[in-house]
Amino acid sequence: EQIKLIESELSQVYKQQSHAIAQRKEIDNKIQGLNQKLNHAKLEFSKLESEIADSKSKIETNKNRLAEIDSESAKLLTLKSRLESIIENHKATIAELRGRISEHTSKHGKIEHDIDELNFILEKAAKAAAQFDAKIRVVKSIMHEDYTIAHLKEHRAELGIEGLVYEMISWDKEYERAVLAAASDWIKSFVVQDFGTLLSLAEVARSKKLPKLKIIPLEAIPKFSLSVPKDSEILGVLSNFVRCDAKYAPLLTFLFGNVLLVKNQDAGLRLSKAGYKTVTIDGEFFEAKATAVVIDINSKISKVTKIISMSTSVEGLHQSISLLKKYILKKRTVIKKVDGIIQNYRERLSISETGLANTDISYSDLKLKISAIEKTKSQLETRVSQLDRNIEKLTLDCSKEESLIASLEERITLMQENYADGENNRIASELNRLNERRSELMGKQSTIVNELREKESQLATLSAQEIGEKTKMQNLREEQSSLNHEKHDIETRLNQIAKDKDIANENLVKLREKEQNLIATSGTSISKLTEFDTTLSSLNEKERQITREINSLERQSDTLSRDIRDIVENEVKIQKVLEKYGYQEITETFEVDSMLSSLESEMNSLTSKLNATAPQTFVEVSTGYRSMSDRKNELEEERNAIVRFIEEIDKDKRQTFLEAFDKVDKEIRDAFHTMTGGEAWLELQNEDDIFNSGISYLIQFPSKPKRESTSISGGEKTLAAIVFVLALQKLKPSAFYLFDEVDAHLDAPNSEKLAKIIEQRSAGSQFIMVSLKDSVVQKAKLIYGVFPKNGVSHVVTYKDKRIPSITS
Repeated sequence: EQIKLIESELSQVYKQQSHAIAQRKEIDNKIQGLNQKLNHAKLEFSKLESEIADSKSKIETNKNRLAEIDSESAKLLTLKSRLESIIENHKATIAELRGRISEHTSKHGKIEHDIDELNFILEKAAKAAAQFDAKIRVVKSIMHEDYTIAHLKEHRAELGIEGLVYEMISWDKEYERAVLAAASDWIKSFVVQDFGTLLSLAEVARSKKLPKLKIIPLEAIPKFSLSVPKDSEILGVLSNFVRCDAKYAPLLTFLFGNVLLVKNQDAGLRLSKAGYKTVTIDGEFFEAKATAVVIDINSKISKVTKIISMSTSVEGLHQSISLLKKYILKKRTVIKKVDGIIQNYRERLSISETGLANTDISYSDLKLKISAIEKTKSQLETRVSQLDRNIEKLTLDCSKEESLIASLEERITLMQENYADGENNRIASELNRLNERRSELMGKQSTIVNELREKESQLATLSAQEIGEKTKMQNLREEQSSLNHEKHDIETRLNQIAKDKDIANENLVKLREKEQNLIATSGTSISKLTEFDTTLSSLNEKERQITREINSLERQSDTLSRDIRDIVENEVKIQKVLEKYGYQEITETFEVDSMLSSLESEMNSLTSKLNATAPQTFVEVSTGYRSMSDRKNELEEERNAIVRFIEEIDKDKRQTFLEAFDKVDKEIRDAFHTMTGGEAWLELQNEDDIFNSGISYLIQFPSKPKRESTSISGGEKTLAAIVFVLALQKLKPSAFYLFDEVDAHLDAPNSEKLAKIIEQRSAGSQFIMVSLKDSVVQKAKLIYGVFPKNGVSHVVTYKDKRIPSITS
């Protein structure tokens, strides 16, 4: 009632207030117009101040940026000079390395040319040495007189040798056959001055074991002049047709002074018989008296001596060849070293060229950076000057707006002071009083309502307790009824037991009487019992003995029966064997002991050689083989069944996987195209082995190339991951999905598209999402907002009124 009274007073005051408000409204409209102008002026003033502050901040930022650019420009200029010096160093190094490579390459070519020439010389020398080696070995093997000549000729000055005969004389070509025929034995003789030299030379030949030696001492040759007979066939003494030095003239006398040169064979033979030595121009030599004839048809003075003399030179040539080979090896070693040096220089050259290329690239980039910095610096300076001019203009506008604000505030204050109304103050105080009274009463009402709710709660609790107690009482009554039934059954059973007890007591009395009678007669029955026991024991002993005899006889009977059966079986087997060999009737009996002994010995000898257990083993093995074959067949059938089962499982697994893959791929394509307008899809890395290979998630945003999900940016990865989760939601929906700020990296359009898709998908599942984006929050049906106040988190809840409440 008090609240109603307060409400009526409030309505009266509200009427008064509405009348005052109507009067005040006109003034408020005027003040409102001025306030709007004032707010607009303040807004313009704050904008101007903000622009001035922003311009100053930009000027400061640009100046700092200019300082940074100047510092960076100085560093880049220093780096530019360093790069220029590095480039020059690289160029100098490259030039030096190329010069060294060229120098060593030419050196390498020269050495290879020298090696080629040396190899050519070595090849020629080796061929010559091999050729002369063969000749020298042949000559040395036969130990010809030329061998002696060659060895002694090497020391002709020390040994006093004047020379060889064929070296000291000469002749015309037409007399060559005659000279060689006449001097055939002496043409390769040594010529010395005297006998002393001859003896010393012979001693040297003997000491060296030389094969053959002929020596002519000049002083021992006597002076001789042949008288030539008058004959037209005689050309003259042969010595007149041979030439030599004057000091060796006795040599001609010794060799040819007694030989006549004739025209033909007949003259030679005729004069030979007359006692002269003759020789024809054709080389037919006749001794005196025609005792011997020497015919020189086409002989020549062999040069074996020269070959033998060359043996020393050939040995020297071999030594030279060996040294030449060593020298070539050294040259090849030098070539390898030069190759290594060239390779090293080339590697260094490659490194230097790479360094030069990298430095050139860095230098080009540096020049581009310097030019960009200079351009940026110019732009910043222009921007700073523009901002300074803008600040001056904004300052002037700001002062104008400030004066306008002061004027408007003064007008508003004047109107408020002139049109202030005490009635409004009274009404406001009255309203405050009534509202306070109303609040007080409402507080009391709330307290009473709370107490009422507590009482109702207590009443509900007591009602529940009452219902529980009633239930307990009902249970106790039911239990009491069952106990009463059980009591009745027990009483019935007790009555029956009492009757049985009476009958048992009567039987007990009868049995006790019978017991007393037995006790009375027991004294006379003991002796009879003893007698009966003795008789019974003797009879039992006889029975046991007879039983043993019977058992023994039965065993003997069984043994005999078995023997008879064996004999009969053997007889049948023997009869079958006899029938097999043609004996249809039983033959007459005869003594078989001797035959049995021989057969037994033969059987024993065979037993040691044969495997008696072979049939049994064969049966066991064959049985085992059959059982193992059966088991093998069973195992193969089981294996085939398992393989078929595995193949079916693999087929089902593959089919299930491919169906899920196709479904997820389709959902990814649709969702991604809806959100971004781009394309996204899944690809199997190996379609032949899908379970051991992977899956590629390919993304292609509008006007961008396709890439894998691992190669895109963070925001794009977030979008791709959300699309993948939504696609999986279509495959196997869950009741709840919890997203924690998944839209943090998305821009406003993508966030709005995400919210739209989640709103569509929320028809089948519940999405719980943490988000700070308005476009996402406005799609939610139930919103919880959390904010801090005085160090405590407070929660605000908003629920869409269109959602029906869940009634219990």
